[in-house]
Amino acid sequence: MYQRLFQLEQEWCMIHYPERPNGFAVMIIGDSHHYVDEKSSFWVQHEARYKWIQELTAKGYIVYYSNLYGANWGSDQAVQLARRLYQHVKRNEIINGKIHILAEGMGALVLKNLYPKLAHDIRSAVLLSPCVSMYDHLEQEKEQKFFYKKVIKELSLMLKMKEEDCEAFISQQSQDYKIFQDIPIPLYIVQSMTLNRYKNQFTLIKDIYTERLAKGISTDLFFVLPEKRGSLGGKIASYFSLHEKEL
Repeated sequence: MYQRLFQLEQEWCMIHYPERPNGFAVMIIGDSHHYVDEKSSFWVQHEARYKWIQELTAKGYIVYYSNLYGANWGSDQAVQLARRLYQHVKRNEIINGKIHILAEGMGALVLKNLYPKLAHDIRSAVLLSPCVSMYDHLEQEKEQKFFYKKVIKELSLMLKMKEEDCEAFISQQSQDYKIFQDIPIPLYIVQSMTLNRYKNQFTLIKDIYTERLAKGISTDLFFVLPEKRGSLGGKIASYFSLHEKEL
């Protein structure tokens, strides 16, 4: 597997190439600490996640992602860069224009805002222990003052507003997670069986799952044990392949 680093809007990005391309691509939208810098990336340095990338490329997928300004919390700036990254890779690589998305944690917030801009260009999506609601995450973080202050500071930076205005702004978006109930693409939600940073999101995830099933929208919910996380790459690749019949 060959991989290379490049920059878009001064943010580092990484792309992994398969030895035998299948013509399809996967964009990863990582969590708040999933960095990409001039030397490497979190996904390369993290043993389990690098294995997922290896399994995806072994199946022929081009895999790519960006630093997206770090802890962006679904900001417009990050969404615009994700859209530009999609366009850059589509223009420079030989791939099918309809991509798969793999979003982890905070990455779900980027996907929520990216989908309207790429509605006809996303084939399917996998959400790993997702944060689907910034409002509910803030409410959870209030239990731990240090983490709450940290998130508010990050939001202030990304939203370009005063810290004291951030909470009120996020409160206006308390129902935004319901967008996932109607996104028509196939959705595979993978939830960790251990407590994770976004543990309070699961009630919303169940609502999304139930509503999508009632509407007949392709949806799967999978619970993974810590010792089984290493095998997720194969499961994700298999899921993606199910949704490639229509080019």
